[in-house]
Amino acid sequence: MTLDTLIHDVNSKCASLKDAAALLRGMPAAEAKELLDLMTRQALGLADSIKDYEEELTAR
Repeated sequence: MTLDTLIHDVNSKCASLKDAAALLRGMPAAEAKELLDLMTRQALGLADSIKDYEEELTAR
């Protein structure tokens, strides 16, 4: 993974999480739970991308 790829992933996933968080306001509980599950998966994917980049830096 390149630094540019990491930056792109962070920017796009954070924007998606921000937009999703805004949708939670006034959303019925069942729908909010589904959205929160999706947000959690997105955040974990972001954490994985950061960890992958960190491991690549360590291996250099």
